[in-house]
Amino acid sequence: MEIVGETRKTRHLLSMVREHDADLVLVGLPMPDLDVLDLVGRVRAAAGGRTAPSVVVMAAPKHEGSLLDALRAGVRGVASKESPPSELVRTVRAVAAGGAVLTATMTSHLLDWAARVPVASTVQAPVVRTLSERERRVLELVSSGLSDTEVAAELHVSTATVRSHMHHITAKLGMSGRTQVVAFAYRQGLMAEEPANRR
Repeated sequence: MEIVGETRKTRHLLSMVREHDADLVLVGLPMPDLDVLDLVGRVRAAAGGRTAPSVVVMAAPKHEGSLLDALRAGVRGVASKESPPSELVRTVRAVAAGGAVLTATMTSHLLDWAARVPVASTVQAPVVRTLSERERRVLELVSSGLSDTEVAAELHVSTATVRSHMHHITAKLGMSGRTQVVAFAYRQGLMAEEPANRR
């Protein structure tokens, strides 16, 4: 991983996108004179004919609720300012590899939004039957807003095991990341009612 530039100014950020063939742009919020929706569009335009870098937003939990529109605009990851550096590195690597990553708080906001949207289908997709019992349980817990660490505690396994299950789940469902998986689980009614470690 190489950092090719840093700035506190939006105009400088766009200049760097044009100058460097970066894979990812990490934006910390709040940032002066920055509109995230506008930024995503301008980053794509600044890339010219090249593949536009993915955008990851780093924000405090209290600001995450305002980022749903940013997800629709194309933000591929949301990282918490309260997370340890190692978690941020994992988020950056996952998004740079083509995935999508949300914090547990952001996932909760997404589920609250999804609850206001009509369910797409009442018929369970056949692909659900390809999931093992443990994979389905992991999917239920993740889709109910738990972090990998919380899921690991609930199932008495390591976080590495949870991430391995999530990797297999996304592969079986033919999806690219956590956001798509959570949306799919909601449409299929696969959320856990109330995990034990949240009671």
